[in-house]
Amino acid sequence: MNTAGRVEGKVALVTGGGGGIGAATARLFAEQGASVALVDVDDEAVKQAAEGIDPDGRRALAVAARLDEEAEARRAVEETVRAFGGLDILANVAGVRVWGPVTEADPASWDYIVRGNLLQAAYCAKFAVPEMVRRGGGSIVNVSSANALAGRPGMAQYDATKAGLLAMTRAMAYDHAADGIRVNAVCPGPTLTDFHVRRRAEATGETPEQAREQLRRQTPTLLRRQADPREIGQVILFLGSDEASYVTGATYVVDGGLSA
Repeated sequence: MNTAGRVEGKVALVTGGGGGIGAATARLFAEQGASVALVDVDDEAVKQAAEGIDPDGRRALAVAARLDEEAEARRAVEETVRAFGGLDILANVAGVRVWGPVTEADPASWDYIVRGNLLQAAYCAKFAVPEMVRRGGGSIVNVSSANALAGRPGMAQYDATKAGLLAMTRAMAYDHAADGIRVNAVCPGPTLTDFHVRRRAEATGETPEQAREQLRRQTPTLLRRQADPREIGQVILFLGSDEASYVTGATYVVDGGLSA
């Protein structure tokens, strides 16, 4: 099979595009022929990521938006369509975290994580679906977490919302199949992003290089390492492409064997 230009001529919107898995996914879509809108709450980060893909801005658009606000999600989709003429692929990568057991959770932290892990994906899909219908179909990929499928201490709010995203994925697959829209989920395991490196370095006093190496080593996966963001992005790319034309309502666990 010739996989060059796997999404040639398509338009993708990637949330969380300012870094990590989102930025890596956006770059992969562009490398395989798509025009891509990168959306992130961090204005500077998303501009840098888009310029790194296409300095001229012809095929990479940076949009700064708070996607947990419905009007902002609408604007992100509208700017994408205005720039590139339509929308074929939505990759809901953006998410947030809080730490601690339920007994320490308060209404503010629940509001924050539900808005960040569920509502922004739902809002983006709400406005993306009609645009995909106009194109005759499309693909939505929701990025959840391997921990949506297995428990761990101190992460009840995060894991609950990521599990909710899987349920929403399955329901959306039913709702939009007749429109030619496929909806799938990806559950990454430990992934070595700048965010995690920065958090460890701040907590331990290590240099970023030391923190990165320690994170790489201290990972209980069968492959004995964390994922590179591009490795998660490759699965998102597959699900966004026509290679996955018979895949919908599915959950892809990409965790280096952590859940085996």
